[in-house]
Amino acid sequence: MIPNPGARRVRVVLPILLCAFGVFGLFWGTFAVLLADLSGALDLSPGPLGVTLFVGAAASILAMALLGRTSDRLGRRVFLVLSGAVMGLGIAALAFAGGYAALLGALVVIYAASGLYDVGINAAAVDLEKAAGRRFMAVLHAAFSAGGAAGALAAGALLSAGVDYRMVYLALLPPLGAVVLTVAATRFPPPGEPAEDGTRQAGLYRSLPLLLVAVIATLALLSEGEMEHWSGIYLRRILGLSALLGGSGVAVFYGSMAVGRLGAAFVIGRFGNRRTLQGAGLLAAGGMALALATRASLLVVAGFLVVGLALSAVVPIAFSAAGDLAPGYAGAAISVVTTLGYGGFLLGPVTVGGLAEVLGLRIAMGVIVVSGLMIFALSLRLKVP
Repeated sequence: MIPNPGARRVRVVLPILLCAFGVFGLFWGTFAVLLADLSGALDLSPGPLGVTLFVGAAASILAMALLGRTSDRLGRRVFLVLSGAVMGLGIAALAFAGGYAALLGALVVIYAASGLYDVGINAAAVDLEKAAGRRFMAVLHAAFSAGGAAGALAAGALLSAGVDYRMVYLALLPPLGAVVLTVAATRFPPPGEPAEDGTRQAGLYRSLPLLLVAVIATLALLSEGEMEHWSGIYLRRILGLSALLGGSGVAVFYGSMAVGRLGAAFVIGRFGNRRTLQGAGLLAAGGMALALATRASLLVVAGFLVVGLALSAVVPIAFSAAGDLAPGYAGAAISVVTTLGYGGFLLGPVTVGGLAEVLGLRIAMGVIVVSGLMIFALSLRLKVP
């Protein structure tokens, strides 16, 4: 039998991408738990903290809008190595941020680099799907969520053991560095050939089907971002849970997303993309309504679990659909989705922070309920199977 170089490359690249997604989740899970310690150390209330996160997200959107398409030009390997290395520098700066200005600078670097890293790993995932003729996106995003759960649990455990939160940030650098070095030594499948209809990257922002997918992804990422940024603060400051229990609550959200994404292929195969998105929107709204309607920690965590399960398939469906809508321009199409999607990260922190200053964090997090209902409504108009 003649060996198939393409199949062999897929077997090599898939585990590396799983690690790349997993380390990305490890960072965000750790970040969600440590945000309460970071804001406490710098004496930031929800309003100023929301503004800080707003600035970081704005930097991310600008970076993706200007540089996201270079993932197709530079190649996935170079793009991921550069964005991963800069993200590591931002994490190190965050660990040593001793004032508001230093925090702003560190978050600008981290958000910009992480946005580009996000574009790179998802574009590489689309290339891998096309090379293998199989869907891997949900499994890869499950690795991100599993990494988030591991990061949240580890951060909570280390804080409970008395480890300074700055050292927990620095503990992220070795696994990130290992991924960057491994990616540097890996040959990735090339991007697909451009479509025969002459699709142009600039025209993607005028593609109504792609924009609808992007808006749905935006609402899902807004909800994920609010859970990442505010759920740990809600559990620890509003409900008064310890660092370990608060971290466990965040881990439940990430863990449920990982489980949901592992089962997403079955659900999508049985119900289709459109009906899966409709159900996801309704369940996310219901789960968050449950979490906010009570102070009982078990019910709050149960609501977080439902939200995680509900949102688990939304972004993988959106990224795969984006790649399908623009053959040969997967990096550019995903850049459109992630650029608009990170608008959720842009609006989410400042919206929740501002509302929390006036109405309290519990009411402010009701934005997730509204987002879930909007995902349901928009999915009714989506032209996908």
